[in-house]
Amino acid sequence: MHGGSWLLPYLRKVRYVVALLACLLAQDKPAYVFYTAKGKKIAYSEVVSRAQKADVVLFGELHNNPIAHWLQYELVKDLHKKKPGQLIIGMEMLEADQQEAVQRYMRGEVASIEKLGEEIRLWPNFRTDYAPLLLFARSQSIPVYATNVPRVLAREVSQKGASVMEMWGEKEKQYTAPLPFPRLDTLPSYRRMDEMAQRHGMDPEPFRLAQMLKDATMAHFIVRAARPGAVFLHLNGRYHSDYHEGIAAYLRLYNPTLRVLVISTEEVADPLRYKPTPPPVADIIVVVPESMTKTH
Repeated sequence: MHGGSWLLPYLRKVRYVVALLACLLAQDKPAYVFYTAKGKKIAYSEVVSRAQKADVVLFGELHNNPIAHWLQYELVKDLHKKKPGQLIIGMEMLEADQQEAVQRYMRGEVASIEKLGEEIRLWPNFRTDYAPLLLFARSQSIPVYATNVPRVLAREVSQKGASVMEMWGEKEKQYTAPLPFPRLDTLPSYRRMDEMAQRHGMDPEPFRLAQMLKDATMAHFIVRAARPGAVFLHLNGRYHSDYHEGIAAYLRLYNPTLRVLVISTEEVADPLRYKPTPPPVADIIVVVPESMTKTH
């Protein structure tokens, strides 16, 4: 054979194998698919690439979705590889008054998550869904910040309204955004909370205010801990960051120069047929089958 024609049978076999693999993959049941805000499928490697260029990544999860928790863990590992010493983690699941105990855990002075749970109140699913990430962060000396407002303070606001914050002393104020914090009542995500509050028999105004206090506080502690050149990866329920509202809106107020990437998690019947509806819920959407098992 001349002119490279000896390659033709080999290339035909390669094309056949590639076509077969593509067919098999198309018939597979993906556990997740990444989409851009415009509905374009992207690879996980692209997610990592975009995340490492951001100052803050808000990873909005569904709290009982195992795929979201696994992807958060993988993203932490891969960002650490890409930017060693330049990764910071923040968590809605940990409250600001728990920071000292968290730091002792990170230094190894608290031996285990079980021991940590004896000192501070952890979410019921913390040991399965967040402990592996925290353990990895400890092993790699990645700083972890408890960013959420203490639940007792948020509960007081949701029950008594803004006036209760005027009674707080310096002890309480050290765990919140600087008071008085800006109110963003007109944002659609906060307005939607009115119906939620009414369903629970609560006054919508203080209920909405408590949500704003949480988001403002998380944004405050993110800005305070962020460093130039580092990526601050924050884990939170998707409602706290969807549509670049919530935490993202307060980040724009506290530091408008930050490059913020918002990731959201959605459950649908068929992830391969997902079509986003405007306005964009996030910069990147993790689409998971709604039949996915739950962690709790």
